[in-house]
Formats: sequence, structure tokens, C-alpha cells
Amino acid sequence: MRIIQFIKLLTALILLVNAGCIDTIEVDLPSEESQRLVIDGVVERSPDIYRFFVRVSTTSELGEELIASEVRADIQLVLNGLPVRSLTNAIADTISVEEFHQLYGGSPEEATFNIRVTLPDGSEFESVTQKILENPVGSEIKLNYVTRQELNNVDNIVERGYVKVQISTPVINAREERVSLRWDVYGVYRFPEVAWTEDPFFFPKTCYVRDFLPVNKVKVLKSTSVSTDFVDGFEVAELDADHRFASGYYFTVIQKSISDDAAIYWDQVRQSISREGTIFDSPVGAVKSNISQIGGDSREALGYFYTAGIDTLRHLSTRDETGGQLHLCAFQTVSEACCDCLILVNSTLAKPSYWK
Repeated sequence: MRIIQFIKLLTALILLVNAGCIDTIEVDLPSEESQRLVIDGVVERSPDIYRFFVRVSTTSELGEELIASEVRADIQLVLNGLPVRSLTNAIADTISVEEFHQLYGGSPEEATFNIRVTLPDGSEFESVTQKILENPVGSEIKLNYVTRQELNNVDNIVERGYVKVQISTPVINAREERVSLRWDVYGVYRFPEVAWTEDPFFFPKTCYVRDFLPVNKVKVLKSTSVSTDFVDGFEVAELDADHRFASGYYFTVIQKSISDDAAIYWDQVRQSISREGTIFDSPVGAVKSNISQIGGDSREALGYFYTAGIDTLRHLSTRDETGGQLHLCAFQTVSEACCDCLILVNSTLAKPSYWK
């Protein structure tokens, strides 16, 4: 039962952290009969780009370990009922929306997608067919600074500040379709060097640091849970209020318009993570697969395929809306980063193109 529960939730790990998140491990695996097939995929469309990603893998239990490994498979992207493009297992494929429809016909508004997978033994599988829902117009990011009293490591009560990232958005798009939504949150903060030195040859640099935000925090809104046409202040992330906000923090939120069925799936994943704290733990309930076998000897396949309309939202924080945080080196040289910001993990001198 433990391995079945793990496999039903494995799709979430694959789609959250994308390709390469599970290493292929060369070991003596259990027999083929004990392996379970997992097929996961997504078709995403931003205003200008299509992105396709499918992963076909097997999971096995080896002693106390659960092993996932990719398998050889012919993967076809199906457009309006016809296979049009071969995909490589576990590698994202992108193409401009204009070029895609010039090559394969149809229009973005009328396009429907699914995937068809054929294994070396002749087994064939197909997902449900789905269209891509456009994003609502007028979504925006808002920041909210809050404080909470908490116990520190010596059991003293201290007041700590947090920055909440919130979304305000319609839930109806321009085609009068009611949509469910899911969000991924990323961040980059500005870190100028502040060195307490009289060295005339020290020239301070400014770094831009890509922040590590939790990849297993699922934020999803089911359209059926909203009684109005607009959601105001829906929280999608919370960060400790600290020096990262002293000189500007640029949030990027990827908003995905998804179907109600996909929202139900992601909400089940969210419940599991919230309950147990890790995406590998047993789910609250069974996650329903939308992958069916259409040919070959009978074989169980788990997994999930969905489509998403993509909108990119951005917001540059101010000190006023994040609690007036101080620079890490405001009063003294407390870190080598004060004099060399490039030692910060994921830092660069290259200013992001969107930074105003």
C-alpha cells in the first residue's frame, strides 16, 4: 500500500520541480512485474510560447527504498485528435505559438491537446483531451507586512515580521470562462555591497540574488470554492521579513489557469503536503489518474496530464510595504558578503531584464 500511495503522488513531484528532479539510479531493480508505470505531462501556453513536458517512468520498491527511473517510450503530442509532434522523455520542448500553428494548423483558441505514449512492448496509453484556458485579465501582486509573537530558541517571546505575497484577480477570463488557478512564486533581491573600510581602492558592486523559495508549496484556487467573480488578497507565499527586502525584492508569480479537475488534483496534493510536510508522504485520498490504456497487454498506469494558460506577474517591493528592513551590513561588516556579494549563493552582477 505504501508504494501505491507514493506513486499516486509522484506526479506532483515531477511537475513541481520539472525535469531532472529525480536522478536515474543504476541498480539491480526488482522484477518487471513489481514495477509500476507513471505517465505525467503538461501543455502550457503563455502569450507567445508553448511548452510541452512529459515524463514516463517506473517506480519500484527495493528494500526500504523507492526507486524511480525513466523508461524508453514513444511520446506523441496530439493536437485536435491527430498526433503532430514527437516529444523526448523528461525534456521540456518549447516553440512559439505562431510557429506551432503554422506547422500544424488550427488556432490557439480552438486547439485541444492530449498525449499518446507507446512502450517498447507495444502497450499504448492516452490521456484525456483538454483545451487551454486563457488567464483572466487584471491580475496583480500585493504585499502585506505582518508581525507575530513567537518563541525563540531560548523560549523568550519575540516579535517577528513576515511578508505575505497575495494575488488579487478575476476568476473569469475574456471568453467568459470561469477558471481555477495555481501559482508558482520566484524571487530575486538586490544586494549592494556596504563595506566598513577606508580602502580607497574598494569599489562596491551590486549583486542580484535569486532566492530559494520552497518548491513543494502548492497554492491552488478551485473556481468552485469562489462565490464571486473576483478574489482579493489570496495568499500564495510568505517570507521572513529580513535584509533581503532592504534594497528591493522582485517577485515573479507564474499564474496558471487550469481546469476544475486539475485544481482538484493539485488541491489533493496540497492537502497531503500540509498534513505531512513532504510531497513523498501518503496522500489524504487517492489521486485520480486521467491516463488510460488503449492498446497492448493490460498494464496499470498512473499519472496525470493537464493544460495551463500562463500569465507572468511581477512586483518590485518597497521598504515601506515590507517593514523597513535594514541592510545586512547596515552597521558593521557582519559577513564576507558585505565586501564581496558574489559569494552569496545564486548571485550575479547581471541585472534582470525586467528590473526597473
